[in-house]
Amino acid sequence: MATVDTVKTALVNKLETSIASSTPEQLAYIAKAVNSIEPPIAWESKDSNFTATNYRGYFINTTNGQVIITMPSVSGNTVGDGRVNVVDVKQNFQTNHVLLRPNGTDKILGQDSDIIVDTMGSALQMVWSGATDGWQFLVQG
Repeated sequence: MATVDTVKTALVNKLETSIASSTPEQLAYIAKAVNSIEPPIAWESKDSNFTATNYRGYFINTTNGQVIITMPSVSGNTVGDGRVNVVDVKQNFQTNHVLLRPNGTDKILGQDSDIIVDTMGSALQMVWSGATDGWQFLVQG
């Protein structure tokens, strides 16, 4: 499987011949397309404490107790260069919570302490916003 950088490079190389005759609008569209390519999310199931991996999704089962998720270390990453998805697969977070734990000096919602997730049926996507505010929840609605 090709890496994201390999795909970006191949796309840019193919487009180089047409860039010279492109309008500014076309160039903006090309730049947006190249910059929006990101790794796919790989999913797995978890029912005990673990350290998350960047660009992964986790179906969390808290039936047997609380689960602590240590967020991946992303210090030095650029804004947006980090994503983690968490789903309450057994609809049980209100009874046995999930704790989101920052990794090292990283932050979650601007804090360097654990965040409790205790809403039944939660489905979260966390995105890295940079060192100041750290991991942020991406909410659509």
